[in-house]
Amino acid sequence: MATSVPVTGALELDPSILALPIVPLPEGEAVCTISPIINSFVTLQEPIVLYPSPNPQASFRAPSFVFYITHQPTGKSLIYDLGIRFDYETAFSEDYVKVLNGLWKTKIVDDVGKILEKGGVDPAKVHALLFSHEHWDHTGFIAPFTNAELVGGAQTFAAEANLSEQVTALGKTPRIIDFSGEAIQPVGAFERGYDYFGDGSVWLVHTPGHTKDHMSALVRVAPSPDAQYVLVGGDTAHHPCLLCTHAGHTQYQLRATFRNPLAPEGAPEVAMHFDADLARDSIKRTKRMEAEPNVMCVMAHEYGYWKYWRDNDEIMFPGLGLGEWKKRGLKGTRLYDVTEYEE
Repeated sequence: MATSVPVTGALELDPSILALPIVPLPEGEAVCTISPIINSFVTLQEPIVLYPSPNPQASFRAPSFVFYITHQPTGKSLIYDLGIRFDYETAFSEDYVKVLNGLWKTKIVDDVGKILEKGGVDPAKVHALLFSHEHWDHTGFIAPFTNAELVGGAQTFAAEANLSEQVTALGKTPRIIDFSGEAIQPVGAFERGYDYFGDGSVWLVHTPGHTKDHMSALVRVAPSPDAQYVLVGGDTAHHPCLLCTHAGHTQYQLRATFRNPLAPEGAPEVAMHFDADLARDSIKRTKRMEAEPNVMCVMAHEYGYWKYWRDNDEIMFPGLGLGEWKKRGLKGTRLYDVTEYEE
């Protein structure tokens, strides 16, 4: 993912993507800052997340991105996703830990709360935690965020979900975003969005498929008349090339099921997504946003962006983040390139 090559540059865009209807992105003056944080890594095997897999033996180390967002008009801070809880080896069951270490090769950098403190942010003053979905590599450790509103879809906070025990322990009542409610309206390529602050600076959008209530966030980082956005998308796509908008590069699809190499011989394949067709639709809509010259998309496991950002103090928290990304040339290509993989 060479960030020196704009995704909307010389390479021809796929006309089928551009044909998807899109509601004009909302103009406005209210903006946010948004900075990526790395608290953990997982290793993804290519054939688990990509079909067809050009390199079936390949695997790549991927971050679990966390995003620190500050609403400039009010100073309120939000966090989108929390990565992996730092104490997962004692917090989860022994069998679960074996899977996390064996299949996903989990590696912790630090607790998100501690990373924030080192960067001068008090976790107790964070206004809200926005969760893309309920899976273990996104729900992190919420205890330091004692005053934060917990926000997400209904399934994200269901009794059987990862977050349930933590939410109960803190005595929290989550704020459920009902994507079928009266306050929901279309935004960009998405049919269902919620204007979190009411000023168009943060839209929570329904991107179901990987899970039932998966939620992305569209964040305005530059004001009108040339409003620019960053779309953070959790697990909408697990491989960057699934969001590639270029003509002639549409052959790759998500992998709906996979065989767990740790499972006994002959065991049935495991579903990677709640609904693969919905997941494909969410990918298509996210690709349409990626094709917009004023939108930059970043998913949770963007190994390519992490490779180019990891040593850049201006981008990574507590630096400037992704503001003025267009001027700084931060949006990269998503062409498939196995040479970008790192273990």
